[in-house]
Amino acid sequence: MIIKLYGYVRTNSLLFYGGLFGVFFFVTGLFAPTFLTEVLNQVNQNLLAVFSTYYLYIGLISVIAALVILCLPLRKQRLGNEKPAYSYFSWVALLYSTGMGSGLLLRAVQEPIYYLNNPPVETANNKVTALQYTFFHWGFTPWAMYSLFGLIVAYNLYIKKIPNLLDAIVPYSKSKIVKYVATLFIVLITITGVIASLGLGTAQVVKGINYALKVDYGNNFLLLMVILIGVVATYSALTGINKVIKFLADFDFTFSIVLMLFIALFLNFNTFMFQTVTAFYNYIVHFFEMSLSLGNYKTSETFTQEWTVFYWAFWLAWVPFTGIFIARISKGRTIKEFLITTIFIPTIATVIWFSIFANSAFDIINTGDKTQFNNVFSSLFIFLEHFPFHFITFFIAGLLVLISIINSVDSAIFVLGMFSDNGNENPSKRHKLGWGFIITATALGLTAIGTSELLNGISNLLVIMALPFSFLYGSIIFLFFKNIIINKEASDPISKS
Repeated sequence: MIIKLYGYVRTNSLLFYGGLFGVFFFVTGLFAPTFLTEVLNQVNQNLLAVFSTYYLYIGLISVIAALVILCLPLRKQRLGNEKPAYSYFSWVALLYSTGMGSGLLLRAVQEPIYYLNNPPVETANNKVTALQYTFFHWGFTPWAMYSLFGLIVAYNLYIKKIPNLLDAIVPYSKSKIVKYVATLFIVLITITGVIASLGLGTAQVVKGINYALKVDYGNNFLLLMVILIGVVATYSALTGINKVIKFLADFDFTFSIVLMLFIALFLNFNTFMFQTVTAFYNYIVHFFEMSLSLGNYKTSETFTQEWTVFYWAFWLAWVPFTGIFIARISKGRTIKEFLITTIFIPTIATVIWFSIFANSAFDIINTGDKTQFNNVFSSLFIFLEHFPFHFITFFIAGLLVLISIINSVDSAIFVLGMFSDNGNENPSKRHKLGWGFIITATALGLTAIGTSELLNGISNLLVIMALPFSFLYGSIIFLFFKNIIINKEASDPISKS
């Protein structure tokens, strides 16, 4: 029996350690939620006292590195010889739904209104500044983080022809220990990032149901929804990318556009254009200052830690599985096409999305309660109630949140399955089932602490877990540039692979 157990752990070690990680948060979340919250909070405070500025530099470096690659001859190379497997629409839909679909719904109204009521910096136009900081947190930086990691993996897999995903992540190290530890870190932070999406997104769905039906189903219903979404996401992952995952992404993307256009019908177009263009211009011109909290854009330490650092940690937690998933669906694209489509197009789409919802919300609070959108989980549904056919839009918004969560979770399950199944691009059902169970159980543990503490607990865990991964991420970027520029590896990538 002991020999069999040892053999299982040895051949399925990533699943085993991922399971231990999940068991810890499941047990402590259910039976010692106060202890869990206090420990995460204390560790997080200690880290932020030292590493807040470091997180800001990581975000800025990611954008600069991506722009540098766009200027190199390397941009003309194609990621593999095959034709692209997905149309542009499905490709962008998969990017949207996997990258941040549920987050855009969660924060569509609450975040810009928070910045309006609590300006990050002194400004002549609080509405423009509110939009500017929303663009900053959801724009170039997160997509550059995703894209850069995905590009490096795709480059190694499809241009250098490294046959194994695990080797493609850290191809410049010959040490098996380094590769294994790197992979283990990536697995653990991937679990962290996806349970954040599962926990926060599910809380939004439940709050929406409670608000629409004027009931309070309580925390047990929230836990039940986590289980239900986990089961559906696992089933979706089992079918593969070309079936349920792609269908859900196309549906989510299409109806998100429909919902956005419906809200746009009620906008004051001239005001919308002025505030959007001005905010985007300021965002571009002052990007460096905003990224490092300098000069006129120096924010308070509290704002920097609770918003910018939290977001950069959140995106870092999503970098591994989102980046690898992007690499997996981008075979056949040129590097230039890859970077433009995975950074600039999502950023422009995000700018339009937030501008439409935010400008509408600005108009609503001008003549109403300025605090009505304070709750991150219910703000979208309160907002929709101000428009016609709100019961229909309630249903659409709730469905979109559900699908976005499912698409994020099933993509993570698929990528984790690739890791534990020796880098197989089409992992076995056994591995996907195992990760589906681990993710669902871990999310249950964190969600059990209650919605009032959920955001705080997940925020702390993300900042903590993102730190060791950020060191790995930085070294991966450095070694990639060293080999394509100093060693001129990219001049003949196939012969040097």
